[in-house]
Amino acid sequence: MTENGFHTVNNKNYDIPKIGIGMLGYGFMGKAHSNAYHKISYMSWPPVAIPQLVAICGRNDKKVEEAAVRYKYQGYYTDWKQMVKDPSIEIFDNGSSDKMHFEPTVAAAKEGKHVFCEKPLAVSIAEAEEMLLAVQQSGVKHMCGFNYRFIPAVRLAKNIIEEGKLGKIYQFTGHYFHPFGSDPEEKVENIWYAGPGHPGVLYGIGSHLIDIARFLAGEIDTVMGITKNFNKTRFDSNGKKHAIAGDECNAAIFEFTNGALGSIETSCIAPGRMNHQFWEINGSKGSIYFDLEDLNHLHVCLKQNNRKDLSGFTKILVAEPEHPYHSIFYPQPGIALGWEDSFVAELNHFIDCIINNKSVEPYGATFYDGYINQLIIDAIEKSSVNGKKMKIAAEF
Repeated sequence: MTENGFHTVNNKNYDIPKIGIGMLGYGFMGKAHSNAYHKISYMSWPPVAIPQLVAICGRNDKKVEEAAVRYKYQGYYTDWKQMVKDPSIEIFDNGSSDKMHFEPTVAAAKEGKHVFCEKPLAVSIAEAEEMLLAVQQSGVKHMCGFNYRFIPAVRLAKNIIEEGKLGKIYQFTGHYFHPFGSDPEEKVENIWYAGPGHPGVLYGIGSHLIDIARFLAGEIDTVMGITKNFNKTRFDSNGKKHAIAGDECNAAIFEFTNGALGSIETSCIAPGRMNHQFWEINGSKGSIYFDLEDLNHLHVCLKQNNRKDLSGFTKILVAEPEHPYHSIFYPQPGIALGWEDSFVAELNHFIDCIINNKSVEPYGATFYDGYINQLIIDAIEKSSVNGKKMKIAAEF
């Protein structure tokens, strides 16, 4: 202690493990993940481990250096092939574009890194299979970034279903709508699904809805689907014309292995819908529904109430200390969480699984989940061409 009463902290008094992070990508997901790693180190105390932000990687030297400074990484790489060999990196986090998921992630797994890869896991079944095989052979922990599993209201829905409160599941219905491509004159660089590295809306947000359907309602047995692109060409801000290969909207009908029926729609040509993910599940004893634009609430209807004048849905504020994941954040009741907090809970779960040798599944999505998701996406695309019902048959 100095004469003015200032105490210097001795970090050696706190025996908290550390884990090295290597981040590929400094854009949207790089920002979300970096923020989460910082929050993990202090929101839940003591943390399961303190993330050490070793390096961030990107192709543009100036931009990636700026990102390293902004997000407080120790340094940066401009070549992921060098980063995956860094011995101080224990988790390789791939938050790059969809088409950059495959090769770097496989290489990192072969180097013995635990790997976290954003969704969609891959852009083909062959890539997804090789990624799954790589992590299985290396024995590393692996997780696919379906972060909506880690919204407290979604996990509460999972608990309700697992406890049998909805009874036999009859149907899952859902849609996920964005507005960004609804104007045919919108410039291509302003539309995320139309840019380079993105194969379309089904991959970008449809994959989320497919994962939620599997997570909550069960495995999918068969699928019929259709995809649509209304704006096959667009101009950029320099007047250059671009062909848009990916879909802008899609719809699919599922049969689950438990006999339930499912339907989903995803679209990026829906004016007024900013990030509107809605789903509803109906069972023999009740129903639940959720809207991502109101993510702190879950709507629950249980038929155990025999009074018809009190029947219907109850809107539950999922913000109590007893609710899923709230122990990571604040002990006080009624504190609402935000979209970015789902990444904190997700990556905290992954680190816990590494440090304490726990299973990522069933609440976290593994590369197997990413692989099954890819099978379903591929089946929807094929059904859109041949008009047939497609069977989901996993090889692993």
